[in-house]
Amino acid sequence: MVIQQLEYRGLNLHDVIGSVEIAIDVDLNTIHIYDTDHIVEPEYDFLTKNFKLSEGFWKMANVIKEKQLFLSNDEKNLDVWIESFNWFFYSSGPSVKIYKLGEMVVFKNDYINIEKLLYEKYFSRLTGESLNGK
Repeated sequence: MVIQQLEYRGLNLHDVIGSVEIAIDVDLNTIHIYDTDHIVEPEYDFLTKNFKLSEGFWKMANVIKEKQLFLSNDEKNLDVWIESFNWFFYSSGPSVKIYKLGEMVVFKNDYINIEKLLYEKYFSRLTGESLNGK
């Protein structure tokens, strides 16, 4: 598995500049996002009682799409392009959020198994331990 890494800088909810680490696994159509500064972290929608993609995420996704960073970009519509990937959010709180096929699923760190194809570098930062138990 070859992972391409990059950094995205943006504004958080308090208009403070912060950075987000992004790891792209082209083979698995998966994008891992490490965001503890609340730049692109999914936000909770009290009406639907579920998480949704934030405005910061849409800005970041548009930048990645336009730069054609390691990813195919045949799709002109940003919504459809986003849906073609699995998005893993490693952010604040004791959970990992996975956006796949238009749906956000939240996994508590204590209940995540390795088969979820987590990016160990980011997951271990959240939990302070490695997936391999090292």
